[in-house]
Amino acid sequence: MAKTASRSQRHGPNDGWVFFGLLALLIWAPLPLGSNRLWAIGLLQVAACALVLGTLWVWREHLPAAMEQLHKFRWPAGLLTCMVLISWLQITPLRVEWLDLLSPKVGEMLQPTVAQTVSIDVFQSQSMAALSFCYLAIFLVAVMTVRESARLDRLAQVLVFSGVMQAVLGAVLFSLKAEYRLFYSNVSHTRMIGSFVSPNNMAGYLCMCLSIGIGLMLARLGRGEERTAKHWKTHVVGAIAFMLSPKMRLRLLLIVMVIGLVLTRSRMGNAALFISMVAVGLIAVIKARQTAPQTIALIVSLIVIDVLVVGTWVGLEKVVERIQQTELTVADGGKSESVEARTEAARTSLPIVSDFPILGTGGGTFYNIFLSYRTPSYGYTYVDHTHNDFVEIATDYGLVGLGILGVLVASTLVTVVQVMGRRKSRLPWGIAFGVAMSIVALLFHSTVDFNLQIPSNALTMVVILAMGWIASVLPSPKGGQKSTRSASQ
Repeated sequence: MAKTASRSQRHGPNDGWVFFGLLALLIWAPLPLGSNRLWAIGLLQVAACALVLGTLWVWREHLPAAMEQLHKFRWPAGLLTCMVLISWLQITPLRVEWLDLLSPKVGEMLQPTVAQTVSIDVFQSQSMAALSFCYLAIFLVAVMTVRESARLDRLAQVLVFSGVMQAVLGAVLFSLKAEYRLFYSNVSHTRMIGSFVSPNNMAGYLCMCLSIGIGLMLARLGRGEERTAKHWKTHVVGAIAFMLSPKMRLRLLLIVMVIGLVLTRSRMGNAALFISMVAVGLIAVIKARQTAPQTIALIVSLIVIDVLVVGTWVGLEKVVERIQQTELTVADGGKSESVEARTEAARTSLPIVSDFPILGTGGGTFYNIFLSYRTPSYGYTYVDHTHNDFVEIATDYGLVGLGILGVLVASTLVTVVQVMGRRKSRLPWGIAFGVAMSIVALLFHSTVDFNLQIPSNALTMVVILAMGWIASVLPSPKGGQKSTRSASQ
């Protein structure tokens, strides 16, 4: 009994069903058009509340251990909590003097007599406030349930599986050139979109899953048995063993996702993956010189085989052609959407940030406030997003909200880079690499797109940030590589 009690205290309560609920939610989230519909957001919120309640239930007899576990993640959890508070503050009626202090422009526009909310569209901001709580809840569920290497490994595998599923689904529908109406939306698979509406959002999702998959591949390096014999038969046996090993299966899954990413024809999506792979690879080589040869070999093979060879086979030249045909301005007459046209909404939105600098206009209200700021060139064109996450977050949540999220992302990036420098265990090191790649890729992609406005992509990114913090505190397995290898099975 004493041994059982000590084991329970060390590993926490039996919350396996909560963990598998988290995994199921990550697979489900992208399926209904990226959960970018009100009813799908409602399902995410119900699932998040159920997982939080389940976590509270299983930890009810382990409160000291629960508080100790939460204390490890107090900074990222605190920053996400601040975003929840800002979201709810935006929909809370404020006295006129408080409104004049926090958002004087709203007072000028609406001229309240008694009380008024910061948000100019309370209904939409209520939905976004509930969604912000959903992100916080899933982050807390992740850090409370993923307390050992086996679960962190499984979580990474599920993200890879979800990315592969999207790539296969997208490839089938793309080959059929399917067109249909789903959830009141016209969906056309003239490009690879998976279960999303926009190929760029599909590309953003695949970038995140690919990044975690590459990190998982790095974690698998060096786990095989050492073969010191130089006989050719030994090398042949080793090559055959590798071809049949889980490493090779994982490599094939990465190739499937690369094919899906190339077929999206997303210029910045493909460029973001390449840039993040090279940038984070260089950091990894500098921070962990003992694994530099293996890291360099994997990254070079990924670029040469996966990107160039496989990419060329499935049409990488069409992505390059789109980039070459992209001109800086509309006047240059590029055949593809110009840089000027792509960034026009973001540039037009900068006065909104200037007029609502503190708390913005309310979560999810960009499409509403933009009507008052758009230029005559837009005519009656409906603009729902800026194609720039940084600007849209600033318009919705103000510079305060943008700053909080910036601190969260920057602190996570610093943390995972430190993990790559000091952790010797392969799994935390590999996961840290994948998290860093995801962050860098999404930062680049967010300059011309709105991945963080898609609930499934934002939810996945929150879980990936949680994985970075988990990797930094995950206890090193006893028994060296053997324990690490068994944990991944």
